[in-house]
Order: sequence, then C-alpha cells, then structure tokens
Amino acid sequence: MGLFSRLRHALPSSSPTTATPTVVAAPARSSSSSSSSSSTPAAPGDATDDALRDLLRRVRQVELRAKKQVSASTSGAWHSRYKGRGMSFSESRAFADGDDPRHVDWLATARTGDLFVKQFVEERELTLLLVVDLSASMTTGSRASLRRQLAAEVAAVLALSAGRNQDKVGLVGFTTRVERLVRPAKGRAHVLRLIRDVLALQPAERRTALSPALDAASHLSRQRSIIVVISDLVGVTLPVDRLRSLAMRHDVCVVQLTDPLDRDLPDVGLLSVTDPESGEATLIDTADKQVRLAWHTGALAAQAKRIADLRRAGVEHVEVIVGDDESLRPLMRFLRRRGKRAA
Repeated sequence: MGLFSRLRHALPSSSPTTATPTVVAAPARSSSSSSSSSSTPAAPGDATDDALRDLLRRVRQVELRAKKQVSASTSGAWHSRYKGRGMSFSESRAFADGDDPRHVDWLATARTGDLFVKQFVEERELTLLLVVDLSASMTTGSRASLRRQLAAEVAAVLALSAGRNQDKVGLVGFTTRVERLVRPAKGRAHVLRLIRDVLALQPAERRTALSPALDAASHLSRQRSIIVVISDLVGVTLPVDRLRSLAMRHDVCVVQLTDPLDRDLPDVGLLSVTDPESGEATLIDTADKQVRLAWHTGALAAQAKRIADLRRAGVEHVEVIVGDDESLRPLMRFLRRRGKRAA
C-alpha cells in the first residue's frame, strides 16, 4: 500500500471525543454513470482528499527539513552518545590467561570438566521513545511556525538519527492523558507515521500533565531506553521524583520548545491574551514598561525553576526556539556535544 493510501486510512478524526482518539477511513466517492457538472458542489471525499494531500505535503516537508539536519556526523554523534548501554551473553569458551575469573561459566565448567568463561557483547540495538506534548498550548507560535510543527521536526530529526543506526522508535503523545501510543519499530514508513501523528492528531484534552505520559513510556520499554520529552512545559508542574526515578533506568532528556513571546512582550499597546488551555482571556497594556518588565522577570524565574528541577531529577535539557531556519541548531549542537563527551 502506498504512503498516500496509508495516510488515507489513518487520517485522525477532526472532532475530539472523550474516548481514545480513533482513526477513520476517508469516505469513498459515489460511483455514477453520469458526469457531474461544474456547478455541482464538491463531494465530501474531495475535501478529505485535499486534507490528505495537505497532510502528506506537510509530512514530506518535515522529513526533508529533518534530513538536511541529520548528517553523517550527527548520526555518529547519536551512536557515540547513545551506544549500547549493557552487555548480553554471547557464548562460553575455554579459559585463557588474562581472563576475568568473575566471568567463569560454572555450569559449562561442571559439565565438561574444563574451565570455561562467558563472553559478552555490547547490546547495540536501542529504543527511542518520543514523548510529545499535544496540548492546546502547542498550537501557538508568534513566528513562521507553530510549536506543534517544530515538535514534529524535532521528533523527525531524532527518529531519523536513530533510524540510521537501526534503532527502534516509539511515540507517546499526551495532554493530561495519553492520546496516542505507538510501539517502537523501525523503517521510514514508521517514522513518517510518527511525524503524521504529531502533526495531525486532534487530542481530546487541552491541558497538560506529564506524569501519565512518563508512566506510559516506562511501561512501553522494560529495557534501558532513550526517552525524549518534547514540550513547551507551559502550565506543567514537573514531577521531579518521577523524573528522577525514570532517569535511573533510562536516558531521559527534555527538549523544551519556547517562543520569544514567552519572555518578552512587544510594545503594541493593549493586547488581549488568551490561555489556549484554559480559555481564560486577559487584557495586557504592553505600552506600560513595568508590565513588560514584570512579564519578563516572571518568565525568567519560571524558567530558572524548571531548569533547577530538571537538574535535581538528573535529566538533560535543551531549549529550541520557534522561529526560523536556525531553530534546530541547538538540538544539533546538543547531540554533537553529548556525543563528544561520551566518545
């Protein structure tokens, strides 16, 4: 089945429900022997096809933009930073001078009467879990793109980097609950599905809570994995103890998506600001310098607390700003820097 056909059968429903969001197939065109005239209204299938083409175009744009960022050096940095975290048993062989006596295979030794040692190999295959915020605040952005679009690009860069090393990638999309759960798998079609879900899924809830998503990620992979939380962290109370517990078993990183307006208001006079998650509207006089200063100071204090909480939890943090073609550079620097440290 072609990619367009797969998207046709997996386009999320446009209206959220209280149940777990499902996917629906596009309505089929009605067959008729007579051709329709130019004045006939468009069939429902036509609008669905347009939506599918637009979604497919957006998915391809994200993939192409991400591929430009994922170079061979970035892939190598991913391998160095997140190379196999454990050792698995390979075989037993005869003991030789210099072998570690702690690795003696006592069962094989007792069975054969000769001294045998166990050999181990590095566990190379990794699992990347993308924990992506789908709340209403992710649909905001003051520049060329929205946070949700940038989240899809960040997810694509990480998924393609993992894919180059034959690692599996899974997805946990969340609001106050888990909205989408995709088990880890490999392949380009799988990565495109994840990008599509991040771009197009219509969540049932608008607010954000991180704990349910972290619990889902923990249960999704029993072995040591890489868990990357992609969120704006707006309205999120970081569960420090839960993050610390998760970081003891997995490599955990938070990619925070910020907007310039999060910290600095423009001087444009009276400005109506609406909280996308609660719907609460507030009128702000941005011409007042004290108001702008209070906004800036409050934003810096909130960000400092987030960074301090993440450090206490032992979780790495990288900030990516919504805006222009340079948005993904902090992420690429993070991968290369961590790769050099681990090499």
